[in-house]
Amino acid sequence: MSERKSISRRTAMIAISMILIAQVSSSYALFIGEHAPSKLDLDVIPSRISSWVLEREQPLEPDVAAYLRPDDYIQRDYRRISDGSFISLFVAYFKSLQTAYGPHSPRVCLPGAGWLVRESQSIKLPVPGRPDGIPANKYVLEKGTESILVLYWYQNERRIWANEFEFKLHLLPDLLRYRRSDVSLVRVVIPLGRDASVDPSMKDATRFAAALYPHLLDRFATPEQPLPR
Repeated sequence: MSERKSISRRTAMIAISMILIAQVSSSYALFIGEHAPSKLDLDVIPSRISSWVLEREQPLEPDVAAYLRPDDYIQRDYRRISDGSFISLFVAYFKSLQTAYGPHSPRVCLPGAGWLVRESQSIKLPVPGRPDGIPANKYVLEKGTESILVLYWYQNERRIWANEFEFKLHLLPDLLRYRRSDVSLVRVVIPLGRDASVDPSMKDATRFAAALYPHLLDRFATPEQPLPR
């Protein structure tokens, strides 16, 4: 029991330390000029990704857009040609965390919208050019009779994270080294079938994410410093 309490206390201290470091980093960042692109032209991400084609593109609701203040974003529904099943894609880019809160974690906003977490874990998503995969979060959520699978991660031209605290820890070092504090949230959502089976939907979401990944690299990388594939 004492060992468990010690682990919990240590975990809490690490979380508090990360928050404090992120806050201090933000304070120092106010004095550092940045060179991040103002937009990523996310709208050039293809209308066909693997076997899914663009069905609709939707704007953020005005109150959500005013709260998040992304510098660029896409919010799309893709439909698979063979069976009509849907996958939703949301990518939001923030060119600076000095003057904006940054991405709002799906870990917080989805339960806040009434979704109950049935399953959550950190995973490695297999993508082209990354033998070990990329870090991501996997959530299975329920609301009434609906169930969804959510994959999300944070990405810029320098690295990829699953943990929102971690990308804030890199704020000051990246400002000092690269004169940048930009970050993007990438979120993929797929409805589960009537039996709420996760495995088939996870295979589809993984396939979609793998096909999407090279296009994200093209958007996030700059000609001067391309992100290795």
